[in-house]
Amino acid sequence: MFAGNYEISPGHVVGIDLYAEGGPFSLVYSDYRSGAIRRLTQTGDVFEAGPGFATAKPTDFTVRFVRDGGGLPTALVVEAVRKRAITARRIGITSTEVTFQSGDATLAGTLVVPEGWKAPHPAIVLLHGSGRLTRYSFGPYPHFFTSIGLAVLIFDKRGTGASTGRFFDRTTPYPNVFADDAIEAVRFLRTRSEIDSGRIGLWGVSEGGMLTTQVAARTKDVAFIINSSGFMVPLSQQVMFNIEASLKADGFSQQDVTEAVTFETFAMRVMQTGEGWNEYNEAQTKARQTKWFTAYFGEGGGFSSLASLRRQWDYVYKFDPLPSLNAVGCPVLAVFGSLDTSTPAETSADNMRRILAMSGNKSVTVRIFKSANHPLMEARTGGSAEMPGLGRMAPGVFDTIRSWLTRTVKIERAGGT
Repeated sequence: MFAGNYEISPGHVVGIDLYAEGGPFSLVYSDYRSGAIRRLTQTGDVFEAGPGFATAKPTDFTVRFVRDGGGLPTALVVEAVRKRAITARRIGITSTEVTFQSGDATLAGTLVVPEGWKAPHPAIVLLHGSGRLTRYSFGPYPHFFTSIGLAVLIFDKRGTGASTGRFFDRTTPYPNVFADDAIEAVRFLRTRSEIDSGRIGLWGVSEGGMLTTQVAARTKDVAFIINSSGFMVPLSQQVMFNIEASLKADGFSQQDVTEAVTFETFAMRVMQTGEGWNEYNEAQTKARQTKWFTAYFGEGGGFSSLASLRRQWDYVYKFDPLPSLNAVGCPVLAVFGSLDTSTPAETSADNMRRILAMSGNKSVTVRIFKSANHPLMEARTGGSAEMPGLGRMAPGVFDTIRSWLTRTVKIERAGGT
């Protein structure tokens, strides 16, 4: 009911999005001008925002929704200590529950169309990061895109939420099944009368960012893509970067980092050759007693047989996203963070610039944001330990995406204003 866009003044919009990653449903408050992003905690009729996205106390500001006689929100009021209360009026948005088919899966989602913009509307499909994620895992982005005039399709990943089908059982090479689903999402939008079939693009974060390039390489129906922190190196290289960078950022000792890198290097060799399983299993048993193993692989992580280890290589780690870049001809925006501990930002950015230039794509913009982590929030180390206390996007992220889309996609307000 509360989700949507609220205008403080012309050009200054805040968004309210539903969010349910890693816990119960909550609301996310996003100021697209200042970059502030906070998860809201409800206390009676008031929603409280703490100093960080996932840090609830002490209260930094409160949000109260103004409702009409039918109980529907017409505005929100933001109040902070010793600051003037700010009122933002609600902007009209139409949300429609939708389903579409992709192979064995019926994918369930929501199509959000902003009012006040010229139809048929340009649209964007949001693609998830890795894991079993629903349509409510995109943080500030669904209504960020509606705030600038784009219709937005969000959907539950296959086998997750209200979507059916097998999630990813390693019977087909990664990431084919997820790319197939994204292609079907675009095809679905092309059947909608309110959507301009020639102006449908993709935005994705992490795995989803990488997927934007794979999908655009396979279909000309994609008009533009935005890769947000998606790895542009062979997946095995990304994994090795991630284990070292994330442990360093979270304060593990150099000895711990060296042990972890040595262990994963050994694992990669056994995956590829099938030789050394007994030695690997012994090393894995020992590694499970360390703090770094649990921090990186989680409780119960690892492999129970040589067959499962080999399958990880054959169906996942051998994937390389780079060959497909040659076939991407649509406009491309790629945004990375200098403190990313999951994606090697500099290498990924260089690879995108080099390969797309060689292929003749002349509409490519690549940015690396200083002090930005994997989700492009303003950070100090880039590690996971500091994430709950971070409270804003890195400066320039929203502005860069907005400006690029304004230049690249013809978006007009109703009446031509």
